[in-house]
Amino acid sequence: MRKKTSTILLFSAAFLLVAALPVMPSLLDNSGFYGMAIDESGTAIGDYRPPEDGLAIVFFGYRKCGTVCPVQSVNLMELGERLKGEQVEFLFVTLDPETDTEDALRHMVKSMGEAFRAYRPESFNAAQKLASAYNGFAAKSYGLKNPITHSAALHVVTADFRRRLVYTTPDLNLERVEQDLRRLLNNKSESST
Repeated sequence: MRKKTSTILLFSAAFLLVAALPVMPSLLDNSGFYGMAIDESGTAIGDYRPPEDGLAIVFFGYRKCGTVCPVQSVNLMELGERLKGEQVEFLFVTLDPETDTEDALRHMVKSMGEAFRAYRPESFNAAQKLASAYNGFAAKSYGLKNPITHSAALHVVTADFRRRLVYTTPDLNLERVEQDLRRLLNNKSESST
């Protein structure tokens, strides 16, 4: 009986932790941002350059992903509509460069909107290393429906790839994300005047 109670308590605690994950960063952070505020130098992504006076939102995924990528893509397209006309771009970094060809990526981002870009590393190992530089992960899962298991974070970077915000889950309040991004853009324009 004691073992059964311990197991139930353990599963209950795990369930509560999983339920709290989407809001955990904002609960632990006193910066006033909805996303997890950080101030770290990031890693350049190929020849891509974020807007000089703006922001880029970086997402690591792949086109045939059947889990988090479709949800994050919808989030990013909605943010693209909300922030139309602002100095904000969205960079999709493929974790499956063997399947995601340049043409396929170009077609995908064209259908998402004019503020969308894509980057294709030369190999899975290079993509995995780049995701790791952004504190993410990517691993091949042989025999599963989704061949690549990966993190689903959105990384907000400045023109010099300085990481400013991270959203760790696709379950986002897009109104609050938009407020965060506008606040960063306003802070950037105030500091440059």
